[in-house]
Amino acid sequence: MSETAQTIERLVLEQFRTCSGNNRMTATDDFFNTGGDSFTAVQAATAIAALTGRDPDPSLLFAHRTARALACRLVEDPPATGAAGGNG
Repeated sequence: MSETAQTIERLVLEQFRTCSGNNRMTATDDFFNTGGDSFTAVQAATAIAALTGRDPDPSLLFAHRTARALACRLVEDPPATGAAGGNG
């Protein structure tokens, strides 16, 4: 896993924990099986976008349900221009 993917994974996991209220969640735990729901998925996606400069649609959280899986998916997308963490 690249350094960028590890950084994004850490940020995603932090937001998954915050939004679900489950501080024991690991990078391989299913967000929805450990306290997350559709409302907290929107909250997490919004926070992840602000922190990473990548703009995950909340539906991505349903397809990539762990912090690790979502981070690997997000690393494929370049940061949005002008967003936090972006180059513009």
